[in-house]
Amino acid sequence: MKEKLAFAKDLLRYCRQELSPEEKERVEQVIAGNPELEELVRELMDKESVGEEIRLMAEFDTEKALRKVKGRMGRRIGYGWWAVAASVVLAVGVSLFFYLKPGEDKVPVVVAEEVTAGRARAILQTATGERLDLDTLSTVENAAGEVVFQNESGVLTIKGDEGEKVKSEGNNRVEVPRGGTYSLVLADGTTVYLNSGSSLEFPSRFSGAERRVKVNGEAYFEVKRDEAHPFVVSVGKMDVKVLGTSFNVKAYGEDPGIYTTLVEGRVAILHEGKAACELKPGEQSYYNKEVGNVTVREVETDVYTAWKDGMFYFKDMPLGEILKTVARWYDLEVFYVNAGVQGIQYSGKMPMYSSVEDVLRKFEISGDARFVLKGRTLTVYDR
Repeated sequence: MKEKLAFAKDLLRYCRQELSPEEKERVEQVIAGNPELEELVRELMDKESVGEEIRLMAEFDTEKALRKVKGRMGRRIGYGWWAVAASVVLAVGVSLFFYLKPGEDKVPVVVAEEVTAGRARAILQTATGERLDLDTLSTVENAAGEVVFQNESGVLTIKGDEGEKVKSEGNNRVEVPRGGTYSLVLADGTTVYLNSGSSLEFPSRFSGAERRVKVNGEAYFEVKRDEAHPFVVSVGKMDVKVLGTSFNVKAYGEDPGIYTTLVEGRVAILHEGKAACELKPGEQSYYNKEVGNVTVREVETDVYTAWKDGMFYFKDMPLGEILKTVARWYDLEVFYVNAGVQGIQYSGKMPMYSSVEDVLRKFEISGDARFVLKGRTLTVYDR
């Protein structure tokens, strides 16, 4: 999907006449002979008919814009991958096409140097004490020759549950730094997606009555069902106990609470070993670390799980909370000259692999905030 979004972005730049001759030729080769793509280009260049819809972006409400643009494209040209990808680009970036002509810069983001988006990177510390960089690791056995870690395309697979030779005690640990993301397939077949600034502790194989792992940060789980051996995610004084399900846990150390969002299945939330509540699909629990209580509410789960599919998704969220997420992904330090700007709420959806400048411009369109980026320090001003 990342490559498809990149092409959709090039298509938008093509319509704005911003491509080099070589880039233009490459895009035209894809368009040539494809009547639906040719129609899409006409849609993108038709400022008068699309402009009114895209002006929703003046309030950065990309959720509404996305629905409108997708619906319009669906009626006209169907839902090929390029149409969906281009509609995402439209919803989060085409406002610049209407508000700024090429060469103009009415909403500048002052940038001192390039800051790249996050990528798949992590460190593996094995139960036997080895510390390995997963950027370069392919296949390796731990020092005792007991466990095979197979690494490919940003996914680490643990082959520790095959045979009797896995005897090591203690947990392995995968650490994902700020500006990174990674996925794991545990020995029982459970898949775990780790977000930036997160870590997961897990055994080489699961034994005993339960399958227990420990999380710090944010992780999305697709748990392999095993009714005889419940899967338990430990987060400080709180546990999430499941049989087989999909859910998201957000538990960064600096945050005042822990969010558990259930996509499908059933989970129980335990506080200091005692049952606090059970969640149904579409529900989210919040554990307040200071008070020690748990509350439950219904939510739109996509808002809390879009990150694992490479998307930022904000819905009526204060800028201060949004920039915590952005800072982790681009590895930034954020400072506020005017504290009040942190409370401004935004809704929107955009690719996480966009440049940081593109992301910040979406907020500057609203006219409520201004950004200066020097090195990895982001300074936020109000207007």
